[in-house]
Amino acid sequence: MSRKRMYLSPPDMSGSEFEYVQQAFDSNWIAPFGPALEQLKQTLTEQTGSAFAEPVNTGTAAIHLALIAAGIQQNDIVFCPTFTFVGSVFPVLYQNATPVFIDSEITTWNMDPVLLEQAIKDILQEGEKPKAIIVVHLYGFPALLDPILKIASIYNLIVIEDAAESLGATYNGQQTGTFGLLGALSFNGNKIVTGGSGGAVLTADERLYQRICKLANQSKEDKSYYEHWDIGYNYRLSNISAAIALGQLEQLNEKITKKKYIRSVYKSLLHGAAEVKETTVGSDNAWLTCILLPSGKDPEALRLILEEHNIESRRLWNPMHRQPVFKNSIVYINGISDNLFQRGLCLPSGTALEEEDIRIVTDIMKTYL
Repeated sequence: MSRKRMYLSPPDMSGSEFEYVQQAFDSNWIAPFGPALEQLKQTLTEQTGSAFAEPVNTGTAAIHLALIAAGIQQNDIVFCPTFTFVGSVFPVLYQNATPVFIDSEITTWNMDPVLLEQAIKDILQEGEKPKAIIVVHLYGFPALLDPILKIASIYNLIVIEDAAESLGATYNGQQTGTFGLLGALSFNGNKIVTGGSGGAVLTADERLYQRICKLANQSKEDKSYYEHWDIGYNYRLSNISAAIALGQLEQLNEKITKKKYIRSVYKSLLHGAAEVKETTVGSDNAWLTCILLPSGKDPEALRLILEEHNIESRRLWNPMHRQPVFKNSIVYINGISDNLFQRGLCLPSGTALEEEDIRIVTDIMKTYL
């Protein structure tokens, strides 16, 4: 195929990223310490409104640290959405805790509060006490936080937000990732803000923040020699990755605007052929343009057609309750996540796309639709 490959969500290095990386090299700050890392912490707190932010090396690490800091341990029950990426859930297993999966509601595609409360009641009736809820803001769409937070308050459950896909998205004017006790961000290579890799933990609790910082640095005591009282992790972010993420973060609002424009072009060009997902809940960041195909059309067939033209697309998340690794897990389903997986596709959404690129994609799609 002669056409240059069109990727799903490639990084767009169009700001000060190179300048900041060059500064890191020139000053020899390439380890998990340095000016870019400190500036990234500051900029994250300013962007999100969170009192504290600790950059780490992945979004999965951020969730793991959040679970540890929240006291999640062996056999604790943690409610998780079934419609998500596995990185939202594996940290629960790292803690030898028990995930209970909750299906989606159709408005935001995120955790259904009605099913969540039913699951809580059932578990309490069995004499067990659940511990926490991981709320994911999938594809940048804010979850229904008001009812979920109300349920958490009624049943005294900890809320941890997985905002890996929703940096810059807001709910009632407040940034996602800042509603729960702790929040997690991702700077993976395909995210709206990337450091090549990376993530961050958000919290308003200074005690938890200090604990997270220590855990991410092998639980080293603040002494001139190495002393460790607790198990720790090598979850720190390098100053180089922080420099890239900092340059990206400075462009976040522009990136969201461009991604929403890209989605609007898809919506216009695919009118009557496929449903382009939008939300009426809060303000999303349009990380990926997601579509639902008409009845009888197969997203895998369409993905392969696009692949033949060197265009990357991706199926919507395969629900956790369908994954062999979770075959014995408890799940509360209503059929929505299964339906989304069977009908949905993510389209190229990089901020360097122009209208002509989108038209090429949709013209090819229409040969199938």
